[in-house]
Formats: sequence, C-alpha cells, structure tokens
Amino acid sequence: MFLLRLLSPKEIPSRKTNWGWSVRFYNWLLVKLMPIYRRSAISETINLDVTQIIHNVRDYWYEQELQRFHIDTAQHLEKQTTSYNLKRKYHRSPLFNWTESLLLFYNGQSYNIKRAKTFSIETDVNGQLKMSTDKDFIFRSEFTAKKTERTHENQKEQEKSYTAPVGETSFDDRNKQPRQKINIKDAIPNQKNTETSQPETTKYRGFEENNLF
Repeated sequence: MFLLRLLSPKEIPSRKTNWGWSVRFYNWLLVKLMPIYRRSAISETINLDVTQIIHNVRDYWYEQELQRFHIDTAQHLEKQTTSYNLKRKYHRSPLFNWTESLLLFYNGQSYNIKRAKTFSIETDVNGQLKMSTDKDFIFRSEFTAKKTERTHENQKEQEKSYTAPVGETSFDDRNKQPRQKINIKDAIPNQKNTETSQPETTKYRGFEENNLF
C-alpha cells in the first residue's frame, strides 16, 4: 500500500482520453485490488429504534482513491431472511491499512471504539469506562452509561406524544373523557289512552259540566 500511495496522482484529468500512462496504470491497479479488498472489508449496521450500531473493517484511504476515479463503491443491498448463513472465506489482507471500528449512536450521542495502529475510544456519553490490565488474558473494555435526567425527560416527552391507534383508547384517556350525556325527552301521552280516559265532570245545580271544552 505504501507503493500505491507513491504512485497516486495529485490531479486526474476529467477526460480519460487525456490520461497519461501513469494515471491509467494506477487506475488499473486500483481495479485489480478490488477482489482482494472485498474478501477483507466489512461494514455491518444494526438499527434498533433510536439506536444504531455500526461495525467496520475498512481501508478508508483506498476507498477514497476508488471514489476519486469514479469507480463504483455504492451500496448494493437486497432483502434476506433474518436467519442467514453464508459460507465465505475471510482473510484480512496485509496489502491494506485496516481500521476496525465499532460505533454506537443513541439519542444524539455516540460511542466509538477504533482499532488501527493505535487503540482509541471516543464518546460524549456520560459513563464509567473499564479497561484490561496487563494480567488479563484477553484485551477487554467495558463501558457503563449513567442514567441522566435528559433520558427521563425524553421518556416523558415520548409518553406525552404517544398517540393511541385508531379504535384504541388508553386507560388514562378513558378516565379523562367526559361521561356520556343522556337526553330524556318529554313523554307523549298515548292517543288510545287519551281517547278512552273519562273526562272529569263538575256537578252544578240542575246540570253537569265536563272539561272537554
């Protein structure tokens, strides 16, 4: 890879017809190295709601050179079943300068473990970091995030912004809803009962008067 860096042209003519032999040879080398790079490079992404986890094993300088020469480096993904097995030989070629990183993004904060010529951890998350001593059989790192007030506030905001699905009402909403008002209409007397009911009469001297008129 050191030799490739020496051969890297500073300027690339926009038209291929204007490329010199050195630029053409360098482009040919980049393309020939791609099958070896494919067997070694890794980029794995896991999306869990608001959490994103990314694991990379890549040579970023080599990928930038491919992009300079407009060689296809775009993602080509297809849907697969969740239970997936693939027999593939994995070998980290010594021709490249590999950088391995594990990135975690959560709620606007990040935690990044990077392994290249040096080992580094970068984070803006408040927490406790533990590292292996020389006595440890395996090189380990452990990070425990502290629960902040910001997390509690975000949970409260999510609860407030929660919208129940159509046809579903939460228990609290049911208690807050006004009780159904029942309107009682005046009863209309039955015509049959009116017709059959006896009129009231008042007796006077020598005659009787009813209340039909």
